[in-house]
Amino acid sequence: MVTATATTATKTDTPILRIPQAIEVVSSEDIQDRGAQNIREALNYTAGVYNGGDDSRGDFNYIRGFESVLYVDGLKRNYGFVYMPRPEIATLERVEVLVGPASVLYGAGSSGGLTNMQSKRPQFDFGGSASVSYGTFDRKEAIVDVTGPLGDTLAARFVGVVRDSDSRMDLTRNDRVVAQGALTWRPTERTDITAIGVYQQDHNPPNYNVIPLVGSLFALPGQRIPNSRFFGEPGINRGDKEYAALSLLATHEFNDWLSLRSNSRYTWANTEQAEYYLATYYGPGPLDPFEPGTTRVPRNLFAIDIKYNTFNTDNSLAFKFDTGPLSHQLLAGIDYSYFKQVSGQAFVAYADSIDVYNPVYGTAPAPVFDFFNTQILKQTGLYLQDQVDFGEVASLVLGIRRDRYTKQDAGAPREVTSRTTKRAGLTINVTPTLAPYVSYSESFLPISGLNQFGNTYKPLSGEQKEIGIKWQPLRTTMLRLSLYDLKESNALQPDPDNPLDSIQTGSVKARGVEVQANHNVRDDLSLTASFSYSTVRLSGQDYQRDGSPKYVAGLFGTKTIELANDVRMRLGAGVRYTGATRSFDPFSGFLVVTPSYTLVDAMAALEYKNWTLQLNAVNLFDDLYYPGCSYYGSCANGEPRTVQGTLSYRF
Repeated sequence: MVTATATTATKTDTPILRIPQAIEVVSSEDIQDRGAQNIREALNYTAGVYNGGDDSRGDFNYIRGFESVLYVDGLKRNYGFVYMPRPEIATLERVEVLVGPASVLYGAGSSGGLTNMQSKRPQFDFGGSASVSYGTFDRKEAIVDVTGPLGDTLAARFVGVVRDSDSRMDLTRNDRVVAQGALTWRPTERTDITAIGVYQQDHNPPNYNVIPLVGSLFALPGQRIPNSRFFGEPGINRGDKEYAALSLLATHEFNDWLSLRSNSRYTWANTEQAEYYLATYYGPGPLDPFEPGTTRVPRNLFAIDIKYNTFNTDNSLAFKFDTGPLSHQLLAGIDYSYFKQVSGQAFVAYADSIDVYNPVYGTAPAPVFDFFNTQILKQTGLYLQDQVDFGEVASLVLGIRRDRYTKQDAGAPREVTSRTTKRAGLTINVTPTLAPYVSYSESFLPISGLNQFGNTYKPLSGEQKEIGIKWQPLRTTMLRLSLYDLKESNALQPDPDNPLDSIQTGSVKARGVEVQANHNVRDDLSLTASFSYSTVRLSGQDYQRDGSPKYVAGLFGTKTIELANDVRMRLGAGVRYTGATRSFDPFSGFLVVTPSYTLVDAMAALEYKNWTLQLNAVNLFDDLYYPGCSYYGSCANGEPRTVQGTLSYRF
């Protein structure tokens, strides 16, 4: 679906054509058509975004080679090394991906950009939907979404989700319960106050596999290990997550030139997670991970029991005024975040071993928590932005921000850091539908939480130069071409002495080009095309960074066909290409190249009046692939074909 405006890039309702930065919007209709079951899948056809393999621990999507930070309603949701439930897409109206640094408005943001999920809000017209679905892995799910007025000035909405499912990995569940309620009070046309409460409970142990190279990419005939094989320990591997949040989102227009926006959220979450997983790098070499004379591979144990408390608030005033022929929209704001985690962790390297070809369970010891920590992060930011319109000729965005954050770990001195970030962008309105732009932006990202070794990290910082052009020849069509040069300092990379750990050294430089084209005519034809080429390199190296594909492309389209009165059919298909990636050990010279892969998705829907029967298939041809392989001696497991049938009713 083509969206004319977006708020994530400027925190104002600005036409996408006039935003001097790349931003992509994925609507709830797009998500439904693609059969996406999580945020990672929803962004499969977005230029600049690379997702890799699925991982139930989180939606780890990468933008321009850097991990994205997740936001909900403009407020940060994930803080570094945290283990919270993945967001439920049924609760979202749309997803906006801001490509490139954005710390001037958001303070703590990735060098590659951020993913902002916008919650469904109450409507003053009664309506809704209910659906039941069944699919691969015995996935059973029911969703209800109902909204409507409770009076002239009050409206409500409720979204409920219940899921009972197995997982793509044997002996692993993927269960979920979600309840999201919202109230909107609109006493006047100039005032809108919305409260959103959500409760979520997941039971889904980690569902990714680390499969030895000799049993995956380099497997001889008869030695390939199924991607679904479970190398954990029943009764120990677990992922029990509980999440609750309450948000208050308010806007008020005092008059035609002054308005207030205020968003706040309190979050509480609790996670108990444990996993045994293969330690393929403990063998004599990456192609021999076995204990001598056996087909047994050592396993590591990692467990965490952690509680999170987070409070975010972002408040700003927008002023509209003219200075001669120039029109200004000045935004002045302050935001504050408080993040606290109390955690107990257990990590045991080489805890035991398992036969990867004939696994026998029940011999591994349970975790014993021997590391406890409390970490508190506080951040305060002041920001100022001016959007200047030079009539119909051009528009300029200027922004500056000052952040102060403190990090306190138990038993360690308090760290205090202050940082200033800047932004500037110019859009030239060559015609009402054609707009080239140029921009410069910076990012600043404190890394919260602890990794499994109890380590913390210094803040990341990034800066980007970008030029591009946007073209909207029709109201239903938007095309974008972007070229960028991006650098991140204090970059994280694997520790050569311990592949499970990360160290900060040097910088990462990313350069590339992106093309995105979206066309949508409701109840007729929709097309989405994306292409990305990027070079991502660590300082001191002249080759592509491990795990970063140079080429990513996708094409997805749907067509609606009228069969009879009140009867329509929608057919859709997509193809996704991910280029080869590499993993190189500079010490031994061992190189692993993960082959490129192309996957096909498809959908078919039959609509009769208010009823819809829809079938989605992801990886339609069940292609065997590996999202990434490592010189440490392992590959991540690719996703098999998944098919989901959904019957829904709109009212």
